[in-house]
Amino acid sequence: SMPIRQLLGSLPETFGKLAPCVLMSPLSVAQYLPAGQAAFDVVIFDEASQITTWDAIGAIARGRQTIIVGDPKQLPPTNFFGRADDEDEDLPEVERDMPSILDEVSAAGVPHRNLNWHYRSRDEALIAFSNHFYYDGGLVTFPAPSTGSDAIKFHNVNGTYARGRGRVNTEEAKAIADMVKRRLKTWLAVPEDKRQTLGVITFNAEQQSLILDLLDKIRRGDSELEWFFADEREEPVIVKNLENIQGDERDVMLFSVTFGPDLAGKLTMNFGAINGMGGEKRLNVAITRARRELHVFSSIRAEQIDLDRTHAVGVRDLKAFLDYAERGSIALPSRDEGSLGPAESPFEEAVANALRVKGCDVRTQIGASGFRVDLGVVHPDYAGIYLAGIECDGARYHSSATARDRDKVRQAVLEGLGWTILRVWSTDWFRNPLNVAKRLYDKLEQLLEEDRAARATVDDEADEQTTESELPGESVEDAEIVQLMPSQPEHDHEGVDEEVTANLDEKPPSLFAGSDGALSMVVTTDPESVIELGALPVAEKPIFHDGPSTDLSSLSEGEVASTHQEEVTVDPDRFFDFGYKPVLRRLIRRIVERESPITLHGLARSVAQEHGWQRTGRRIQERVQKALWPMECHSEFETVFVWTPGSHSNRVPFRGLNGRSIREVSRTEISSVIDAYAHDLANEEDPILALSSLLGITRLSKDARAYLSDCARWREENAAEGTH
Repeated sequence: SMPIRQLLGSLPETFGKLAPCVLMSPLSVAQYLPAGQAAFDVVIFDEASQITTWDAIGAIARGRQTIIVGDPKQLPPTNFFGRADDEDEDLPEVERDMPSILDEVSAAGVPHRNLNWHYRSRDEALIAFSNHFYYDGGLVTFPAPSTGSDAIKFHNVNGTYARGRGRVNTEEAKAIADMVKRRLKTWLAVPEDKRQTLGVITFNAEQQSLILDLLDKIRRGDSELEWFFADEREEPVIVKNLENIQGDERDVMLFSVTFGPDLAGKLTMNFGAINGMGGEKRLNVAITRARRELHVFSSIRAEQIDLDRTHAVGVRDLKAFLDYAERGSIALPSRDEGSLGPAESPFEEAVANALRVKGCDVRTQIGASGFRVDLGVVHPDYAGIYLAGIECDGARYHSSATARDRDKVRQAVLEGLGWTILRVWSTDWFRNPLNVAKRLYDKLEQLLEEDRAARATVDDEADEQTTESELPGESVEDAEIVQLMPSQPEHDHEGVDEEVTANLDEKPPSLFAGSDGALSMVVTTDPESVIELGALPVAEKPIFHDGPSTDLSSLSEGEVASTHQEEVTVDPDRFFDFGYKPVLRRLIRRIVERESPITLHGLARSVAQEHGWQRTGRRIQERVQKALWPMECHSEFETVFVWTPGSHSNRVPFRGLNGRSIREVSRTEISSVIDAYAHDLANEEDPILALSSLLGITRLSKDARAYLSDCARWREENAAEGTH
């Protein structure tokens, strides 16, 4: 029955021996520890940017030494949600942030040390924006073992913001609740110890409450989901706002921007706490809580924010972040992708060249910050990932301050991100480079065999991806753009032809690009040709997927068609298995031969239907794109059409709509119809309307008229029949 403070006061010398380490808040220290208590050897403050000076003084006085840890670019102490006048968001933001103990000791010139290594983000894209805008690129981040990134995804919601007493965006809240439900339902099929964690961030407390209410309703309707919310979970699902999210992190974070146009379509430049002093710090905290994925739900796009109407730093940065979330790393002018330059030493270049001679696709200096993986060997089966990273004891190795950093920490962090790291020592290389190169290559071959065996027998991840791709709300139209080019080493050849090899059989290729049975070809490496689906120009030559960029028309008809007659037996359970690619390629051939030219979207839809799926998710489309070779892809306006090898022409007989929308009909088919009825159409008062009738269109929409007009103009520009 004795009060805690009185109990501890009766043990002034003994308490430190009974409890040598005490975890308390500054308020608890003042409340429970008597002033005469024996001093601690050291007092450590964490998240010091959120601790006011007057709260910290009592704890500092109880220690012989003090270590204050915090980030001046993150949340300061605030009373934003504690003032009554905050009910009216139109009132000016005035001095709501208070000085922290971190600010005071920094201003006083107390010695400090920067902690620059960033561990949370398992994909550099998650921290790249903050590193660029708030830390001047000074954070040391670690590259993921993949050549691309989709860690940040932008979801544009057609929502409205209820101003006044509501202060919520119902459409955004519903979209987030739906995604939470889909993700959690998907994760139920995963073993408990492998399930990811999830959190939601909102711009204000009202939106937070609305999302919590929607999730409560979902939980009442599906008791299985309660597992993710249980308090005994180490990291249960959380829903927090800008002011209380600091210190929390989850694998997947959903961010509700909340603010947007009102019912009248008016968009003010007031974004709550973001407009005030330190608003950019709140944004920095919000966008750096995710380990693996960040989904941004917004009813506004970057171009809708008018910086002429506000000078708030937070709003300026919000505009830049929305642009980054939607467009990716291209929105950061100083950021580069992939191989970021030449090797740092002749030693590293020699190792890379030795592997390239063997046919390996080797990238140099992989990463987006001061930390780089010296060499990365691209997986021959999956152009999007690295089979292994190679660390050389070159300049970057010797720049590490301690042996622990050089030999243990770097490798441990990279392996934690999924890398397989191999080491090459310069002394071994200089003594016997041929022997070291052989051992290194043999190890890579061993890793490749082990990886193929593992992917052939373990399909848990594929099942999860298939399940998620079937869920509602994710369609091909909403899928992010992926690159439509073969993977080639990122070398600067300045127009010089590069000799490459391609495997024509259906077996998984060896790590050797030039192994027995390969056909040697010469192609031109054109850096300008690496383009995105949404911006493809009219192709001057075929664009290939997952194979050599070359014209197969030189092959005899028998050579091209000989493999086309094989029976295709589909297996939905193995769709994402790497060993299923030969089956998928045969299925794609059969569909394209029957329906060429067919849109990439239509092809993915047909593949999905062949497997018994009614919806075509993003992952299915990406899988189809990676198995397209040797089919040809050509862009028509903003749509990609797939053709059989060597068959592309300016004129193709029209085969009827057959359930296709007009934009799924190639302009080459429409041009054939115009050629056949050119005289009749020329005498029509409305030629486009007459053309639509010939095509079997019963109702000519504005979009269909525009497309047919574009096709007619293209026909006039390409009147002579022949290959385009």
